[in-house]
This record gives sequence, structure tokens and C-alpha cells, in this order.
Amino acid sequence: MSLDDRTPQIEDAANTALHTVAFAFTEAVWGVQSLAKAWPLTDPVLRRCMAQAWLWGQEDRAREAGFDPDDVVEAFAADQPEHPLWCVFEELQLPSLLEWKPGAHEWAVTARPNPVALDVELIYMVPPTEDGIVSDASVFLPLVMRYDPVAGWRVLNFVSDGRPEPGWPPRL
Repeated sequence: MSLDDRTPQIEDAANTALHTVAFAFTEAVWGVQSLAKAWPLTDPVLRRCMAQAWLWGQEDRAREAGFDPDDVVEAFAADQPEHPLWCVFEELQLPSLLEWKPGAHEWAVTARPNPVALDVELIYMVPPTEDGIVSDASVFLPLVMRYDPVAGWRVLNFVSDGRPEPGWPPRL
């Protein structure tokens, strides 16, 4: 399936770039089933929040195992994390993501993004239907996208349509 089959024609190059990253992200997670391949497409803020959410409530256990939770979070903020816990993180996170929005890599993207801030846009991935109408909002996959002048568009959030905030606990 090509992008043209799933996305309305848009003459705007900025939206095309935004949609391309959205499709690449969903393909990496739900198609290829690799969080490692999706990770460079995510914003470092989301990476930190996901790492903190995973470690939340287990900080003492991490320390007992010889890992400082803040160091783990910072290591996971890299495009390609090289931390001994990364494999465990990916192994535990991926199954729940695959169950949460199965088949999201075959979904269509909304035609126009909704501006959230100067450098942040919200788009939705929606499952295709024969009549082109999706009525159940629970099946939407929100993608909050942030533009970085160096890296381009990245996924800032896909858990909700809000801006994530790192912390103990993080807000996704």
C-alpha cells in the first residue's frame, strides 16, 4: 500500500513531511514491530517520559540493580540508546503497544494537522473504512508532532493528544 492510497493529496510540502514521519513511525512500531526503529522518529521529551513511566515505582529496584534511574532516562533520550536496560524496555513495551492499536501501520492520516503551538501539530491516524467514515473515537491514534529545525518532524506524543512532561511521574 502506498502513501497515496492512504492519504489525501496535499500540495503542502510541510504537511507531506509531517505525514511521512507519522507513517514511518506507525510502520516501525506496528508494522516492523521494532521500538528501536521507531525511536529516532520520536522527540527526546517523549523518550524521557516513556522511560520515566516505565521506571516509575521501580526506582529502588533499579538502584539495587546498579542503575541510576536518571541516568537510564538520559541514556534512553538518545536516538539509538546504548544502555543495558534498553532491550528489556523494548521487550516489555512493544507487546502492549501492539495490542493497544493493532494494525495502526495500515491506517490513514487526517488530511490537515491541527496547530497546537508554533512548532507543534496534532494529527490523527484512523483505520480505513469502506464508507470513509470513522465514528468510534477510541480507535483514533493521536500523533502530536513537533518540528525540530535540525531533525525535522518527530513524534512528541502518541499516548494522548497532549504535550508530555517529564518528571517522576511523567505526564503522557
